[in-house]
Amino acid sequence: MHKGICALIAVLLFASMTYADEVMQADPSEIVAPAQAVESNLNYDIPSVTPDTQIFKRTPSIDGVIDDGEWDTFYSFTTGSWQATTYADWDSENVYVAVKSNKPTDFLSVLDCGDDGWFHGEDNFEFRMTRGNYGSLSLNVSRYESRNTKIPVAVPVSAQEVSAVDVKNSRSGDVYTIEMAIPAKLVPGFRPDNGKQIGFQLAVNAEDYDGGWVPGNVLGDTKECTLVTRKLASLKPLEIGFDLRDQTIARGDDLVGKFHLTNGGNETVDVTNYVVAGEGKAGDYLSSEKIRVERLSPGQHISRDYRSEILSDMKSGSWALGAEVRSESGRIGSALVSFTVVEPFDLEIRMPNKDVRADVKDVTVGVVIKNNRRGGINGNVKVTFPAGWELWRNVTEKEFKVSGKTSTAVAFKVKPPLGALGEIPVKFEVTSDGEMKTIDGSFRVVNP
Repeated sequence: MHKGICALIAVLLFASMTYADEVMQADPSEIVAPAQAVESNLNYDIPSVTPDTQIFKRTPSIDGVIDDGEWDTFYSFTTGSWQATTYADWDSENVYVAVKSNKPTDFLSVLDCGDDGWFHGEDNFEFRMTRGNYGSLSLNVSRYESRNTKIPVAVPVSAQEVSAVDVKNSRSGDVYTIEMAIPAKLVPGFRPDNGKQIGFQLAVNAEDYDGGWVPGNVLGDTKECTLVTRKLASLKPLEIGFDLRDQTIARGDDLVGKFHLTNGGNETVDVTNYVVAGEGKAGDYLSSEKIRVERLSPGQHISRDYRSEILSDMKSGSWALGAEVRSESGRIGSALVSFTVVEPFDLEIRMPNKDVRADVKDVTVGVVIKNNRRGGINGNVKVTFPAGWELWRNVTEKEFKVSGKTSTAVAFKVKPPLGALGEIPVKFEVTSDGEMKTIDGSFRVVNP
């Protein structure tokens, strides 16, 4: 059931999609693109594809394997003997793209993060995976510079910036997979958020030259896509609503929501049941509920509360909760909502903000504990210094309590030994409800 939710949404929403066709401010004729091969040289026809311009918030694993229910489809196609599917998702840290194909492929991803037209500003990026000898793949990342020039100029980013892009690929039989996480911090000022619009393009090529890209490799031919945290689709006159109490939930707390179903028409709707459950991989962690319905009369509204604990082994990241409405004839409505799982608490170290003179009486260091849970937590903080540093009253551990959704600071005073100079490492170990986290820092001691 859960894996059919995305497919139904795609079918119901594609018919109403519109695209921003004029997203290119530079003259397309000025862009030097690789020559297109004549059709007779291709081993396939270049098909027309319909991408899903609503990109859903979900955190896939970048491991070179596309599991069922892990990604959301951007578009798929079959042409000749070639079958391929591209995928796109996002969260607050990354934009995620992937392709799965029965042939080796090159992979091109283009981002206009400001959605202000290709070749405008400094937010236009190209990520190109190119096949080499013996099946190898190489990643090339370019920023398109628009200052003081009239045509797009690809400027390769630094090796450090390339290394920030997480890429994994694999082959299993005749299935070839590429997964990529593009960090938002790579693009100055780019903050992925619900409702954010971007110019976006994914293209693939199974030929040994640049003539067979699907849907094409003209960089300015981006689609206007919207980053979303929910997708709702239903056949009229059925109306669906799905709300969560919190979009961000700490492990150990409950995911709480409410599902709404309304017959907005003048005739009875033959609804037989609806299911609310974790969608895709979230189905392994969240409770599932199937509710039977005796049809919906005109104007009738029903709602149901949903609650499921976020278990301790559920990874941090964005997940999907789904709902599916069925009649005797099949699915007639579905919904996806995104939620983000975070750790029960986070740490921030506090060190002196300037060099410390060696003749000071003592130094204060500390750690801030941010409680992400709705209820209060308590625990223990332990600090570790190099040998010779004397903690005030020999106190190396302290207990703490912090209310829900707030922070508290735990500080320690320490006296430097004679002759201590240079970088002084400090380590904190914080334990709460059986979970231990560490954070390290340092400060510098200089001569008076």
